[in-house]
Amino acid sequence: MNNFLWSLTAAGSLIGMVILGVGLMSVESAPQEAAIAAIALACAVLPYCLARAASELK
Repeated sequence: MNNFLWSLTAAGSLIGMVILGVGLMSVESAPQEAAIAAIALACAVLPYCLARAASELK
């Protein structure tokens, strides 16, 4: 279970990078840029928090 959650974290980081890269090419304003960055960050941070919590419960 622990390895699955950490691999999910790695996948989330890659997805976040893709979202950020593609999103920054198509933005037209600073608020759109901030929203794309927040979504990309959430893709990486939320799985990390879940994996970290599961590791601490062990």
